Amino acid sequence: MHSLPYELALFAGSFVVVVLSSFVLTASVAKTGARLGFSEALLGIVTAWGADAPEIASAISALLAGHHDLGIGVVLGSNVFNRAALLGISALVAGAVQPGRNGLLLDGGMALLVTLGENKMMA
Repeated sequence: MHSLPYELALFAGSFVVVVLSSFVLTASVAKTGARLGFSEALLGIVTAWGADAPEIASAISALLAGHHDLGIGVVLGSNVFNRAALLGISALVAGAVQPGRNGLLLDGGMALLVTLGENKMMA
């Protein structure tokens, strides 16, 4: 059993490694994409794949091990957290934003469909 200070230091160190790795990933993808002539949209997709690799690997591992609820939870939970964190941070940085009605309907409708689909899968 490790002490709490040890575990907190390990967590902080791991957090620093993850943040630095994300900077390296983003810079590397940008340089490679520029050399290969990738569009900004394709660069975004490639960066997202790289950033989501841990969640994808965790979900696949759980599914292959027969833990279907855990695999589904990883996929849905990480997406819900990512949306909430990205939208929350964006709102804090941007301040007041006036989203359009169509954007709100699309985002809210998709969130509702995912929630209903998750409820049916868990039933």
